[in-house]
Amino acid sequence: MLQLVIDVGNTRTKVAVFSKSECCWDFTCNKLTVSRLKEIFKRFPKINRCLFSSVSEESEVLIDWLSKKTIFYILDAKTPLPVRIAYKNTATLGADRKAVACAADYLFPKNNTLIINCGTCITYDFKSATGIYQGGSISPGLTMRLKALQAFTARLPLVELADPVELIGNSTAQSILTGVVFGAASEIDGMIANYKAQFKHLKIVITGGDADRLEKQLKNKIFATPNLTLIGLNHILSYIQP
Repeated sequence: MLQLVIDVGNTRTKVAVFSKSECCWDFTCNKLTVSRLKEIFKRFPKINRCLFSSVSEESEVLIDWLSKKTIFYILDAKTPLPVRIAYKNTATLGADRKAVACAADYLFPKNNTLIINCGTCITYDFKSATGIYQGGSISPGLTMRLKALQAFTARLPLVELADPVELIGNSTAQSILTGVVFGAASEIDGMIANYKAQFKHLKIVITGGDADRLEKQLKNKIFATPNLTLIGLNHILSYIQP
């Protein structure tokens, strides 16, 4: 039997079909519809379990349809997880952060692991070698930084992300780009240095929509995977007793 995992983020939705721990198929869209779900089930009729994760408002239409088609779960504060959560209020911990912590537990079960998720926000999440999610930090993502520069100044323009990014910008737009991209990369390198100073044998994983752009600028060697959240969701779904 196959497992379907759905990750509704702030800007995009990711979907994947897994056979045990192997990803058979995945895609990304701006908005998931029932029509698209029907196409997935037509292609993979053996899907029988589904985990739905959302950092925004859940779609009642999707949930209703999936609940009738599968053994269905929503990732929330009551969902059993393969890692222990050492967070003051687990109800406020984002579903995406739980998922990447569980992915780290699956990929590196006996390692201290720092997960850097470069999406709408840049999040840093730490999973210990003993399988405990301890928390982390959140900072603005690249697009959010670009929008903030335009919103909170009188004359700076809104600049779109683009490549290549040179160290020295020779126009206002290029200066904004280099400030945002190199600034975020330097922040990430600094955070990695702080974690390395405190934790031995640290594994570092980067993921998210802006991971490729930022990874090019980093001094540290890190493990990159675009589907880390989906891997974590599948690990959680496999952990949940049917």
